[in-house]
Amino acid sequence: MKSITCFLMLFAAVIAQAQPTTSAPVPPTRNPSDVISIYGEAYTNITNVNYNPGWGQSGTVNISFDPGDGNLAMAYTNFNYQGTGFEANPQNASAMEFVHIDIWTSNATVVKFTPIDNSGMGPSEVLVDVPVSTGQWSSVDLPKSAFTGMSWNSVFQLKFDANAGATPCDIYLDNIYFWKPGSDPASDATLSDLQVDGATITGFAPSAFTYAYGVPGGSSVPQVTLATPNNQMATVTSITQATSIPGDATVLVTASNGTTTATYTISYFYNSPATAAPTPTNTNVISLFSDAYTDVNVDNWTTSWSQAVYVEDTIAGNPTKKYTLLGFNGIETTTEPVDATGMTYLHLDVWTPNITMLNVKLVSFLGDGFMGANGDSEANLNLNPTLGEWNQYHIPLADFTNAGLTGLDDLNQYIFTSTPFGSGILFLDNVYFTTEIVDVDDLANSKHKVILYPNPVSVDANLYITSEVTTVGIFNLSGQRVLTTNQSAINLQGLETGIYLVKVTDPDGVVHTNKLMVK
Repeated sequence: MKSITCFLMLFAAVIAQAQPTTSAPVPPTRNPSDVISIYGEAYTNITNVNYNPGWGQSGTVNISFDPGDGNLAMAYTNFNYQGTGFEANPQNASAMEFVHIDIWTSNATVVKFTPIDNSGMGPSEVLVDVPVSTGQWSSVDLPKSAFTGMSWNSVFQLKFDANAGATPCDIYLDNIYFWKPGSDPASDATLSDLQVDGATITGFAPSAFTYAYGVPGGSSVPQVTLATPNNQMATVTSITQATSIPGDATVLVTASNGTTTATYTISYFYNSPATAAPTPTNTNVISLFSDAYTDVNVDNWTTSWSQAVYVEDTIAGNPTKKYTLLGFNGIETTTEPVDATGMTYLHLDVWTPNITMLNVKLVSFLGDGFMGANGDSEANLNLNPTLGEWNQYHIPLADFTNAGLTGLDDLNQYIFTSTPFGSGILFLDNVYFTTEIVDVDDLANSKHKVILYPNPVSVDANLYITSEVTTVGIFNLSGQRVLTTNQSAINLQGLETGIYLVKVTDPDGVVHTNKLMVK
């Protein structure tokens, strides 16, 4: 009986030691411009942080674990991997030199860590070992150089990974922040606050000197209203306001030594369209979404496994689908699959300020549901939208079947993937299948009539436009721009035979879209 009692006491003692009973070391005092804090009480943490996104992880997160002295830590229990997301507030940590982590564990054998960057410059993530000592706090500073090739230009997530160590396990974290060594206050030319139209810029950090600032379509040019130096002896030398959108505003700061300067640049862009998508005029359609037609049943315009923020928006009075923070998004017609065997094209109207490549995937469950006995079939194509304007795509369904889609009679999913991943902004309208391409020549508010001749035109011949033009873009039916000019007489040398869409912007700013056949 005595031995059993001793065993139970020993077991209780082991359990008691399975979590920290003291706080992590207190970080040193740092200049706000030298640190970007994600979690901890020593510095001001960034806003809009989700410490427990649903990434399919096994464990739980407690961001208010108290080891007993009131200095809180973050507990990952039953840990295999865990993410932290701040997609709505990405951080430019390129000027930082280290990332700091305080970690405590009683049973983890391997812990790896990476920031995740969606700037498109260098790898998005590089897992690095976090040294751990069992039963005590380890204060770790990982140099930026350890994350080989990463830019840290737009860090929007963090990931901890047990990486096939002793899993599941428990780890405790505190004081997660990016930092750089302090500089001489006399040479400090950074800002502690930068406001546009009375509000601090989203994602502002003293060490980040460039910002992309989205403005709703049709809005007036924003104004820099406040720029506060970190060092009260530094001077805001000049503020140059932008005069148009797109356009840049700049703030020049001079340090108290009179020689060190820093320039903050705010690049304004329209993050939503000012006008609705063109009204379609096709007559033979299967419509998923359009005011012009009766839509079929769509189960989900965003699935539970999508990485995107979806809202039903209205642009100039016209209902429009809006996706932000887009990595990938799934749309489903599973209850009533679409039979597009009699159709020729997939039509999409797409507007984006920042997606340089939009991948469109069609998925068929081949008549027996997801992962049924028949298997599934899918194919995807890449589109390269023109930024800041409505792109009208008529994508031949043959392009999907040529890319591997084995059937059109049971279409269940439509998946859009953004480059850059995780930060795409997408407006979507007039999603339908059709058998035809209809010429569009929107003459609203324009005195210019656009005619292409000859049409059809022979390969290597000249194409003429019977109007003054500002710009002309010629696109293939996959949406790729194949020619750009500002001339009304265009040599088509090098174009292959086929059907193209010609977008002509006239002096009134109206965009006319016409079909061109090259033979």
